[in-house]
Amino acid sequence: MIGGAIPLRADVPFRFADRLAAPEKLRRILFLVSHSSAGGAQEIWANLAEGMRQRGHAVTLAALYPNSRSIRATAKDLPWIYASPKRPGSPGGFLKLVKLLADLFRREAPDIVFTALPAANVLAPIAARLSGSACAVVTSHHSPAQTYNRWLDRLDGMTGSMKNVTAIVTVSNAVSRSHDGKADRYRRKLRTVHNALPPNIEDYLIRLGARHPRRQAEERIVVATGRLAPQKNYPALLRAAVHLRDVRVHIVGGGPQEDSLREYARTLNVADRVTFHGFMPREDALAILAKGDVFVQPSLFEGHSLALVEAAKLGLPLVVSNVPVQIESVTSTDGVCCGLVVDAERAIELAGQIQRLMDDDAYYADFALRSRKLALEASYDSMIAAYEALMP
Repeated sequence: MIGGAIPLRADVPFRFADRLAAPEKLRRILFLVSHSSAGGAQEIWANLAEGMRQRGHAVTLAALYPNSRSIRATAKDLPWIYASPKRPGSPGGFLKLVKLLADLFRREAPDIVFTALPAANVLAPIAARLSGSACAVVTSHHSPAQTYNRWLDRLDGMTGSMKNVTAIVTVSNAVSRSHDGKADRYRRKLRTVHNALPPNIEDYLIRLGARHPRRQAEERIVVATGRLAPQKNYPALLRAAVHLRDVRVHIVGGGPQEDSLREYARTLNVADRVTFHGFMPREDALAILAKGDVFVQPSLFEGHSLALVEAAKLGLPLVVSNVPVQIESVTSTDGVCCGLVVDAERAIELAGQIQRLMDDDAYYADFALRSRKLALEASYDSMIAAYEALMP
């Protein structure tokens, strides 16, 4: 999701900690990402770090290097630490980064390292071995393997097969299947753990939902949230907007395509019906989402989108692209499709489904109910328990 942290509040109990049994053994855990930008993997890692700390574990949140633009905000007493002050600019710089990461492991002495994003996944097992540490490494994948740099993906196949990598988490079964071409010793470590929202975010969404009942008569709003990058396929949504009647489109997020998307909206003569909100803190982004009537995600690929889970928690009907990860994300455990799956490149088809939701009250109510059904299955308790079960 977009933006910074909503910190845990001392006056609101962290509910999952009350329901899960106390861990048999407390660990020193290091959550590592490649960089500390305000992105989905960083959001999940920061949430997990806070959750594990609430469970009594000693937790460190780390990145290989800081992001040069936006940094995911964290709790004041759980700051980012870095192996390097800046991103390496050469192959020699990356070799130095391995040494710096090994030094970090010696200083922090973790029992287990959880990694996210390709560079961290590849470098952590090597650095852990160089450090002389006996710590276990659990890597993770938040998007399909084919979306990675091919050399990093090949390296991941080798380092993920190292003995000190004890498990490899994927956030969906579709992401897991994207690694089918790797060695048996790699694939045997794969474990699927779906993403979920921490209780403080769920509580905030409940409060927002109570303030903004669906289907407000004065304005009908489609919301899309996520970085303005090619993966999100926002041009498809703009083309669909051409065919929508009495519907406004709100897009929340910043990124490299922001200027070109604004220009494309003008070219399509929909700029007066499309609002680009840019990068926003998470509270503000969720407030925009809560004012929407329909959530649309025309992405070319995803892992297991936190934005989609947030929209489901609000009971917004979900319209997603016809790709395997998205189909899995809107399918409940009993096999019911809880969202509308469309070919996002067919602008008239995408617009038609959005328009029907807006115009047909019974159709809208059906998919709002399905969305809430899906939301009930996104359990933070289960996610925490699954990650904790991977600890040695």
